[in-house]
Amino acid sequence: MMAVNKIQSTCPYCGVGCGVTANKDSIVGDKQHPANQGALCVKGSALKESLAMPSRLLYPKMKGREISWDQASDEIAFRIHQAVINHGPDSVAMYVSGQILTEDYYVANKLMKGYVGSANIDTNSRLCMSSAVAAHVRAFGEDVVPVNYDDIMHTDLLVLVGANTAWTHPVLFRRIQQARENNPELKLVVIDPRRTVTAEQADLHLAIENDGDVLLYNGLIRFLIDNDALNESFIDASTEGFSELFNEVKSERYTLESVARSLGLNTSDVGTFYRWFSNKPKALTLFCQGVNQSETGVDKGNAIINAHLACGKIGKQGSGPFSLTGQPNAMGGREVGGLANQLAVHRGFDVESVRLVQEFWQSPSIANKPGLKAVDLFDAVEAGKIKVLWVMATNPVVSLPNSDQVRRALEQCEFVVVSDITEQSDVAAYADLVLPAAGWGEKQGMVTNSERRLSRQRAFLPAPGEAKPDWWAITQVGQKLCEKLDCESGFEFKSEADVFREFAGLSSINTHSHYLFDLSKFASISDDEYATWQPTQWPLDSEAPYRDGVFSTASGKAQFVAVKALVEANHGWWLNTGRQRDQWHTMTRTGHVAKLAAGEVEPTIYVNKLSAETIGLKEGYCAALRSVSDESDSCIFVKVKFDDGLSGKQLFMSMHWAGRYSAQSQVNRTVSSIVDPISGQPAFKSSNVHIAPVQMQSFGLYVGQERDLPCSDYRSCQVDDGGIVVRFANLTALDKSMFAINQGEKVFRWDLPDGWMMVIGRQTGNQPLMTVTGVVLVSPQPLEQDYNAITSLIGQPLSLNSIISIAGEKAQSQLVCSCFRVTDKQIQNAIEQDGCVTLNQLQSKLKCGSNCGSCVPEVNKILKSYQTIAVSKA
Repeated sequence: MMAVNKIQSTCPYCGVGCGVTANKDSIVGDKQHPANQGALCVKGSALKESLAMPSRLLYPKMKGREISWDQASDEIAFRIHQAVINHGPDSVAMYVSGQILTEDYYVANKLMKGYVGSANIDTNSRLCMSSAVAAHVRAFGEDVVPVNYDDIMHTDLLVLVGANTAWTHPVLFRRIQQARENNPELKLVVIDPRRTVTAEQADLHLAIENDGDVLLYNGLIRFLIDNDALNESFIDASTEGFSELFNEVKSERYTLESVARSLGLNTSDVGTFYRWFSNKPKALTLFCQGVNQSETGVDKGNAIINAHLACGKIGKQGSGPFSLTGQPNAMGGREVGGLANQLAVHRGFDVESVRLVQEFWQSPSIANKPGLKAVDLFDAVEAGKIKVLWVMATNPVVSLPNSDQVRRALEQCEFVVVSDITEQSDVAAYADLVLPAAGWGEKQGMVTNSERRLSRQRAFLPAPGEAKPDWWAITQVGQKLCEKLDCESGFEFKSEADVFREFAGLSSINTHSHYLFDLSKFASISDDEYATWQPTQWPLDSEAPYRDGVFSTASGKAQFVAVKALVEANHGWWLNTGRQRDQWHTMTRTGHVAKLAAGEVEPTIYVNKLSAETIGLKEGYCAALRSVSDESDSCIFVKVKFDDGLSGKQLFMSMHWAGRYSAQSQVNRTVSSIVDPISGQPAFKSSNVHIAPVQMQSFGLYVGQERDLPCSDYRSCQVDDGGIVVRFANLTALDKSMFAINQGEKVFRWDLPDGWMMVIGRQTGNQPLMTVTGVVLVSPQPLEQDYNAITSLIGQPLSLNSIISIAGEKAQSQLVCSCFRVTDKQIQNAIEQDGCVTLNQLQSKLKCGSNCGSCVPEVNKILKSYQTIAVSKA
C-alpha cells in the first residue's frame, strides 16, 4: 500500500520522461506533464505491480555479514585512500547508471574527479548515448539536442533511423501517429535493416545493409549538390567545413545509383527519400541505438547532422536532428559530467575548464584528463590496474559486451562495492560490499529527458530497512575521505535540494561563454521551490537551441564533419541486439511483473526463414550462438523463431535475458567488445557470430509453484500469476526420477504419445481432492502446449480429465496487447465469433490497443489477414 496520496513524479524507464501521478492505490499518467500529457506505455502502466520486488537488499553487507552504514562508509573511504596512496588516483573507479538521479550523479562525479582526482567514472549511458554525445560536440561544440517533442507536430517529414520507436519509446511514437492523423501530407520514413513494427507503419522503409547509414546520408548530400538544393545562405552564415565534405561526396560511390546498389535498395526508393528530404520545407530525423551502437556510431550521427546543416533544416520549428535518449536520466548524467570524457556542466578537460571547476569545488585535486570508458575500464579491472571499483544501479556482467570477461575482471578485483536494491542482480554476486539503495518511489531528485526537460522524481513510499538514496551514500564516503585527505569536506549536503543548488551554481561558469547549458538562476532556489518544481527546459531563455543560427563553438558556427562511408560486405551471420517492448534492461525491474513477462516468454533468436533453412534451423528448436571473435569462446543456447522482417543472414535477439530468468542465455556473452574509436560505445547492433542447430534430446515445460528443478542445458523462467513457467531443454534425455518432490506432495506420472507428463499435488486440511501445485511435460520434440491453460489449473482441485485434455491442447496463444493481456486467439475469436471487423470494434470488445497503442500494428495485421481471406473467398 502506498504511503501518500497524489504525488507527481516521473517514470523511471526510457528517456521520454513521462510524468506520473502516484495515488493511494494506483500510478497513472500525469495529464499536466508536457512530455506525455497523461499517456503511458505498457511498462509505465505496470509501475504499481513493479514495486512488489521479489527481494530487497535491506542492510549493508560485507562478505555476506550485515554491518552498519558507518562501518560501510568507513571501509570504502579507507580502501579508496589506500589505493590512491599505493597505486595512484587512477586505481579507483566508479561505474554508474542512467537510472540514478542528477543529484546522485553530481556527487559521484565530484567525489571521483575532485577528491579522488581521477576521471575513471563512467556510466551505462556509454552503451547507448555516447556516440550521439560525441557527434553533437563535433558538430555544435556542445552536447545539445536542438529540437523539442512539439516539433513533431510541426514537421513535414519524419525520418526514423535505427529506432524501433513504436516499441522503445511508445508514448513518443503515439505523438508521431497523432501528427500523421492531423497532417495527411506528413511523410514517415524508417531506415532500419529490420522490418520492425515501426517500419510496417512507414510510408517508406529503407532496409539498408548493416552500417550503411553514412553511405546513405553522404549520398543525400551528393543529391542535394547535384540538384541545387543546398541552403547556401545558411551554410555561409552559420557553418564551417563544408568544402571538405563536398570533396568527399564528389566520389562516384555517392551517386544515387551507386548508393542504392551498394545498400541493396531500389533506386526509386532511395530517390524518393532524397527528394522528400530535399523538397519538404521542414524535416526531423529521430535516431537511436541503430545509429549509436556501432563501430562508426559517431560518424553516423554526424552524417545525419550534416544533412540538416546542408539544407538549413535545423534551428527552426519542425526541423533538426533528434537523438532519442535511452534511459530516464542519461541526459542528466551528461549534464553533470557522468561520462569519463567529460568534466562537468558540458565542460571537457581543457585548461580553463579544469581551473574553473576546481576553483568552484575548492577541491584538493582535480582530474585533468579523460578517464577510462566502460569497456576499457573493465579491461583495466581485469589487468589489475583498478583496485577499487564502485558499481551503482547497473548490471555490467549482463549489459557489457564480452560479458564473461567482465565476470573474470570482477572476480579478481581487490575490492568491489555494489549499490543496488536487490542482492539478486547478477553483479551483486561479485561484490565484497553491497549497499542497500533506495528505489524508484522511495528516492527523489531531478531527471532530464530527451528534449532537455528537467522533471522531478518524488518519493511516495518509505524506504525499507536501511536503504538510502545514492547521493547520501556517496556523501558519507566523501566526508570520511576528506578526513583522511585532511581537507575541508565538500560533501556536507543535507538534502537533494542542497546538491541541486550547488550543481546549478557550478553551471554559472557557462554564463558568459558560448556554452548553452546554464542553470545558475536556480543556484539559490529555496527548498519549497525545489519541492514544487515544475518540468522546465533549458536553455531557459529560448524556445529551443540554435534558433538564432548561433552554435556553441568558439566561432558560433556549426561544423560539417567530412565522414567517410566504410560499408563492407558481410558474408557471415551478424547479430543485432535490442529491446523488447515489455521489458527493461536486465529485467530486475520488470521480469517479476506477469503481464510484462508474457510478451517474449523465453530467450529467442529471430531469423529469416529461408536463411534458417539453409543451415537446418527449425522454429521452436534450439540453436547454439557464439562469437566469431577470438576474445570469447562462450556459447549460449536459444530458441529459434522465424521473422521475415529480417533479411539475409541478419539475426536479432533481445538484450534483456539475465539472472533467474535465463542467465545461461545472456546474449552479450557472444557480443564482441568492438567499440567506436571516438565514443567508446560498443557495436551491439552488428556482431559477427556463428549459429548452428543443436540436437536437444529433451524439451520440457514446468508450470506451478516455485521449486528446485533438474539442471538443464537451456532454461528460462517466466513469472506468471500464481507461479512460474519454466522452459528447459537438455542434450541428454530426462527421466521422471530426476524431478524431486517436496515433502507432503504426491505425484501422478504417465506416458503420452510424444513424451511423458507429471502432475504434482498436495492435500490440505480435510479436502478430499488434491490441489495441483505443479505440472511437468517432457518430450523429445519442442512442446506446443498452451501454458496459459495449464496455469489455470495451479491451485485448483486435481481433475485428471482436465489435465489430460490440456496436455493434448496444441494451439499456443501469443500475447499481443500487454496492457490488457489480450492474445491473438482472443482477437481471432472476436473476429470470427463476435463479428469485430475494425480496430475500433476490437478496442471496444477487448480494449487491445486502447492504452499505449504499441500493439496496434499487430492487431491491424491480424485484421488484415482476415480481410484478405474474406476477399479471396468472395
